[in-house]
Amino acid sequence: MMRSLWSGVSGLKTHQMEMDVIGNNIANVNTTSYKSQATGFQDVLYQTVKQGTAAGANLGSTNISQVGLGAKVGSVYTNISAQGSAVTTNNVFDLMINGPSFFVVEQDGVNNYSRDGSFTIDAEGYLVTQNDGYYIKGVDGGDVGNAAPDRLQVIKRTLVDADGDGTMDNVDYRRGTATSQAYFKGNIDSLDESIEEEGKTLGIEVFGNDGNTYTLKFVIDNAGDTEDNTYNMSLSRILNSDGERVNFGGVDDIELTYGKNDGKLTSDGLVTISPTGDGSVIGPITIDLTNTTNYASTMSGHSSTIYGYKGDTKGLNQGYANGTLTGISFGNDGSIYGTYSNGETIKKGQIAVAEFSNAMGLEKVGNNLYAASLNSGAPMIQDITRNGGSMQSGVLEGSNVDLGKEFTDMITTQRGFQANSRVITTSDEMLQILRGLKR
Repeated sequence: MMRSLWSGVSGLKTHQMEMDVIGNNIANVNTTSYKSQATGFQDVLYQTVKQGTAAGANLGSTNISQVGLGAKVGSVYTNISAQGSAVTTNNVFDLMINGPSFFVVEQDGVNNYSRDGSFTIDAEGYLVTQNDGYYIKGVDGGDVGNAAPDRLQVIKRTLVDADGDGTMDNVDYRRGTATSQAYFKGNIDSLDESIEEEGKTLGIEVFGNDGNTYTLKFVIDNAGDTEDNTYNMSLSRILNSDGERVNFGGVDDIELTYGKNDGKLTSDGLVTISPTGDGSVIGPITIDLTNTTNYASTMSGHSSTIYGYKGDTKGLNQGYANGTLTGISFGNDGSIYGTYSNGETIKKGQIAVAEFSNAMGLEKVGNNLYAASLNSGAPMIQDITRNGGSMQSGVLEGSNVDLGKEFTDMITTQRGFQANSRVITTSDEMLQILRGLKR
């Protein structure tokens, strides 16, 4: 049989496989995070017709003469490094990776890897893939570091009477935190007659360690002496959110002394109070008095302008009321944040990513997933920002298929297939002619 006949057959097979790859690329032109593939051809065995010879005394050297036996598919490689275009969805649970990393996805107890960031929350509050419900791996409540990644439970529901109406609600509930700092700011007018007579009452609204609101009532008086630069501050009452008194003890009066010339505080400016009894729900609270002054106002009436505020002078440590989860957001490093009805935002966890020494060696297993192989190397689990990568919420990575290239490859593949089929038909005609010599 003619060698060209079998060469033509091998050419048909290789171009048929290339067309299969092109067809799959075009079919996935709108598949989220799909990475295009391409075929690489190789020639196959050669039959030596004449060996080459070395140069002699009277003759020059000759080259070897070989006839090839066709082509084969050497590889089908994935263009995994090319970033797909960004597709805006405005869905907070849609995430796109910028960089060479992969999401870690648990499929039937086995870790696989994906670029598809179409996520959602399942009935138990876990972050899962939108299409198949596979678990997304990360670190719950912390940062991706040395901890082994696990399933990310973004919403942790519990039965609690969140709104105080006696009905148990199945919600993600966060107990409030107590106010730990407060400060007074303003001037104690040295000619303020109300302080000399009944004392000036100041109120600060704070959060207790039960997440409820309480009001601390302080009274500033003249300290029972004739000096106009010394005063006494005492905690007179603690009121709950219903305006009812809370019994307390264990709080000493605070002595305030100011310089007679400059009106600046000279006594201790930071005082910590820790009520006892029922009032232990409050505190300890560190009170900052350094922003108070003492001088006679030039305004008529000589009224003191001192007021109390919860938190420090930067607005920190104000505490929070009890709250329920109202929203989820994602940071550029894959951190997951929960926003609560009390205004508090906390980090609930961080999505882990994997990188490979040879990502092109990953094995496609369907469902937009890849599996590690001997040629890809072991996955390196890390924070996405470690090598300059990032995540973007509300965006998905589109396919990196280049339709212009695919259509061009389709034309060349079609022509190659036609040419190889012509080799077969021509070889067949030559055999027909050879058979006709016998007639």
